[in-house]
Amino acid sequence: MAGLPLAAERATWQAELAFARLLGKYDIPGGALAVARNGEILTSRGFGNVEPESELPIASCTKVITRAAAMLLVKDGRLRLDQPAWGTVAELLPPHRDPRLDRVTIRQLLDHSGGWDRALSKVDVVAANLKAAEPLRAVAAAPLDFDPGRRRRYSNAGALLLGAIVERASGQPFERFVKTRILDPLEMKQTRWSRTPGVREWGAAAGWTASMADLARLANGIDHLVGEPRGAWAQSGALHDWGLAWIYRSADGLSVAWAVNRSPERGDFRAEAQEAVLSALGITERPRPEEAGEGEGAGVRRKLPKPPRNQLRPPVYDSRKHRPMVYRKPKIRR
Repeated sequence: MAGLPLAAERATWQAELAFARLLGKYDIPGGALAVARNGEILTSRGFGNVEPESELPIASCTKVITRAAAMLLVKDGRLRLDQPAWGTVAELLPPHRDPRLDRVTIRQLLDHSGGWDRALSKVDVVAANLKAAEPLRAVAAAPLDFDPGRRRRYSNAGALLLGAIVERASGQPFERFVKTRILDPLEMKQTRWSRTPGVREWGAAAGWTASMADLARLANGIDHLVGEPRGAWAQSGALHDWGLAWIYRSADGLSVAWAVNRSPERGDFRAEAQEAVLSALGITERPRPEEAGEGEGAGVRRKLPKPPRNQLRPPVYDSRKHRPMVYRKPKIRR
């Protein structure tokens, strides 16, 4: 933080301290926090058993990348917001299907109004044991939960479909297109599609990992990259036992990103961490749910419903197969 004004240095230090205290309060073994303004990283810190440059699962923050990839193709003229979404991947549609599927548009996938409701749908969430094409075939074979465009309900199915559409419209694998058009221009060198079983299967919906500095760069640059200024926005995500992530951008160019490597079993860490970090940074601006609602639990004070019992989950963390997560008092790694 050398060269920062004293007030900014003090604010970032207070944000780090507030975040570390919450890790201790909730017995979370590790996490990372980054703050940036207009492309400049003000702070990037690791806590507990996480290093500042560690790549952590970013869960539904992946949807920021997926949305940007689709918007770049709209900007290129290879996709239209009002074109039928399934027409690009028509081979996945069964002959006998819900006729409303033919009315779903790219725009509706982007704003979560395509007809799927995660709280109701049995096919909305990716099952960890399914192969790449099978989740979308299952989605196409099931009836929609409501008429497309009628209301907005958070959906993973729409993000999965967007990922397939990006591949088809760009003529490239999703990962390669994202690297060429998003990661490289924004100098995000520690962001990739996860190679960890149980995470990577979530694909364009929630299957990517990133360092928090990269996630802050994404928040700073993505609106300019796609030519779509949106003011203040936020995106959060949870991948069950793999942890939580959150990304925020204010209207004046300040961005915040944090992630932890285990989801707490009690309390509401996500809401507390969001509020504590923003307050420490002196940010009074909070995106309304409809502004932040393109992602899982995106509002600062918005609490997620419990997942339905029929929802399949990734494998539970197993200390015999993965890096041990023994809790110790969080410390800031510089």
